[in-house]
Order: sequence, then C-alpha cells, then structure tokens
Amino acid sequence: MYMVMPVLRTAFLVFIVGFTARAIQFPWQISRTFDDQYARCTSALAILQQASWLAVAWILLEVVVGWLAVRRRRAAATPPPASPAEPSRP
Repeated sequence: MYMVMPVLRTAFLVFIVGFTARAIQFPWQISRTFDDQYARCTSALAILQQASWLAVAWILLEVVVGWLAVRRRRAAATPPPASPAEPSRP
C-alpha cells in the first residue's frame, strides 16, 4: 500500500499537468478579434475548472484512503479483550 499511493500520485500529477497545459495560450496563438479571444478564454476557463475539480476529487480520495489506513492500523494494534478472571474462592 505504501508503494501504490506514490505511484498513483505521480501518475495523477503527470495527468493533471498535461490536462491543464491545454489551457495555456502561446504567443503565436493569440487572436486579433475580441470574439475569438473571448471564446478561447472561456474554453481555457472551462478546462481549468475541470482540472480543479479533478484535484479536489483526488484530495478527497487521499483523505478517505488515509483514514481507512489509520483505522485498519489502529484495529490491528488493539489487543483482543482479555478473558475475565476467574473469581477466587475463599
């Protein structure tokens, strides 16, 4: 489990960087008309909103997996209840 999460984090980081790179406008892509600029800005904003929601979903997944791991570790570390002691006879 400890090696799976770093690999998944790295894969998600590469994915989210590539996903948001689509919103970048390079100098040779800048348009001359206002309508075209507005359309590109709107589409870039939509891409960035999707990327931010994907990042929030990933953070939620990390939190849930973390809490499950802590609970499992705590349950494994808790010793079983001791059997009741036999009462002593006078």
